[in-house]
Amino acid sequence: MTPPALVPWPHAVTLDDTTTTVLDPARVVIEAEAPLEAARDWLRAELARTAGTGDAPPLRITLQLGAAPADVPPADGIAPDEAAPDERHTITIAPGEVTVTGPTPQAVLRGAATLVQLAEGLAGRLPVGRIADGPRLAWRGLMVDVVRHPFGVDEIRRVVDLLTRYKLNVLHLHLTDSDGWRLQSAARPGLDATSPGELITLRDLDELTAFAETRGVTILPEVDLPGHSLAATRAYPELTDGGMAARLGYVDPAAPGAESFIADTVTEFVQASRARFVHIGGDEPFGMPFEAYTRAVGLAVRAAHAAGSRVVAWQEAVRAGALGPGDLVQLWIGAETSIDADAKKAELPESAHRFVDQMVELFALAPGDGPAAAAAGLPVLLSSSDVLYLDRPYAEPAADADGEARRARLGFRDYPAKTLRQMFDWTPESLVAGLDVRIAGVEAAIWSETVDGFDDLAFLLLPRLPAAAERAWTREPTTWEDHSSRLRPHAGTWQATGWGAAYRPAHW
Repeated sequence: MTPPALVPWPHAVTLDDTTTTVLDPARVVIEAEAPLEAARDWLRAELARTAGTGDAPPLRITLQLGAAPADVPPADGIAPDEAAPDERHTITIAPGEVTVTGPTPQAVLRGAATLVQLAEGLAGRLPVGRIADGPRLAWRGLMVDVVRHPFGVDEIRRVVDLLTRYKLNVLHLHLTDSDGWRLQSAARPGLDATSPGELITLRDLDELTAFAETRGVTILPEVDLPGHSLAATRAYPELTDGGMAARLGYVDPAAPGAESFIADTVTEFVQASRARFVHIGGDEPFGMPFEAYTRAVGLAVRAAHAAGSRVVAWQEAVRAGALGPGDLVQLWIGAETSIDADAKKAELPESAHRFVDQMVELFALAPGDGPAAAAAGLPVLLSSSDVLYLDRPYAEPAADADGEARRARLGFRDYPAKTLRQMFDWTPESLVAGLDVRIAGVEAAIWSETVDGFDDLAFLLLPRLPAAAERAWTREPTTWEDHSSRLRPHAGTWQATGWGAAYRPAHW
């Protein structure tokens, strides 16, 4: 049979479409044990969108806890949760009956996501047989910049649902930057006024986290320190030395009250989160003396540890030597990254030329960050800008005029445009070739400098996010031709679920 439109592709698929069972939402009964009620409710709502024939026989779907499939290896990497859930599962389809079995609620939810895709792609006529599946890597995420464009809580919920569909399990929220501080701060209330849009309250974050948990997604909050802090230093000018903090800004740990600011805000983020990890930023401390940077990163790491959290930090933080066992280094500066200093200076006023020189100096150190993480025994989270920064412009023409207009406007122009194939043709191992380092997981990233609204987000995320999801989930390499043929039918679901502004290349 033609491979069904499943993304990510499962580990083991044994299906026979010569015998089928019909799934009519009006004739489905879903049975689930108490711990699986959230998976049942999600599955019921998703299946309700599929077309029914009106005369199909009843279909019973049973969600149950049970043993993981023995033919699926356990996940590699590091889970975002304290108790790493086993996400392996089995789907068994027989005439009139479907059973989804896994050892944890997350495992059953992953199986339910496969069942939904199967029903959508085959118009509700399910082939009989078995699917046994489980993730390659335990950390499979997406970072969304909710500062430069202030996405609201309801929009973030929609992103969580998209992650559930493609079996991603981490939503990393970039909550502070030079443009503002989105998360409500009881420790430093002056930060609240810097939010570029509606403030995300502590209650909002708690409710969003609870919602994400029902979808098998962990919310990872990020407080970006000591760089990217212009909003913080505008609210509290005493935190910096003034002129040296031009453009992106940084918190100077030698300034009065700066040590307590770093400790208090990091602690607040830890306490506001249920996650095992907190992200402390650490990227692009342009203009900051190395000794000051090292001291500030050390303060942030110690505050997180003291509050009971492990740390994720952007790769520059490994240079400070402050990360400890259990912490993660997020490698984001791709091998293709280069800065044309002369061209950059030509775009900026002369007062910013020193800033460009600082960029060049810091990015020149990037090739040493992976080896430093390996030498320190620190696992790495893969977010290479080469293939995992989804705010990169599209290289192929879009299918219509609206898409072409968005393609011309969206994407960070410092990154050369790439084709969908180029954004797919990688493996986790290829991103750390030559390094003896443990891969914690994969995390795509979307920055919002060019984004004006939710439809822009949809355009940049889709169809590239499912490619990242497949690389993080599927053990056996899949080809672009195979992946793209399975992904194309998903465009109808994107249209039906509010993601209709997704990019459509002209050749699809």
